Amino acid sequence: MQEYASPYLPQLPGLPELPQIIDAKTKGLRLQGTLAKALPPMAKVGYSSNIRQMEAEQYANDIRAAFDISRQYDKRSKAIARAKNRQMERAAKQFGVR
Repeated sequence: MQEYASPYLPQLPGLPELPQIIDAKTKGLRLQGTLAKALPPMAKVGYSSNIRQMEAEQYANDIRAAFDISRQYDKRSKAIARAKNRQMERAAKQFGVR
């Protein structure tokens, strides 16, 4: 089979030949790459500050702030309920129900 050569395209460089496979049997292919040495153990990796502790403190502060908001809502709701209750009792006393 002849390669197509266009007069308008530059000539393509030839491809280098593939290297010869030393041991093409399955036994040799299976053993390939098993003789490499393991990497040396890594030194202790970490940061100078304790990030987990900082995240836990931030989470606790967020929970505290959310609880403070809900506590303020509850306090306001109870104050409104007490005010409505006093108003109803005053109205009841005026009309002689009590």
